[in-house]
Amino acid sequence: MFYADNCQVRETYEPEHTYTFTGPCVVTGKEYSVTVKAESLNKYRRGAFLQEAFKELSRDDREFLMSGISPEGWDKTFGEDDECC
Repeated sequence: MFYADNCQVRETYEPEHTYTFTGPCVVTGKEYSVTVKAESLNKYRRGAFLQEAFKELSRDDREFLMSGISPEGWDKTFGEDDECC
């Protein structure tokens, strides 16, 4: 399931065609927004994996689109992300 399908969506055409998904984090309840390029959303809707379609997004933003967990919610649930290995 794509959590962003449950968010409010705002479409913008200028300066480029984008969609902004806004919804509550499932952990904190705080609003969080992610803006994606229309071209990337099209790739995803045609079957590309989320990581491939939205290469320009951070992993935090991709996580929110997929699961509804914002970066703050992730830290609250799993602790601070210490990049290792």
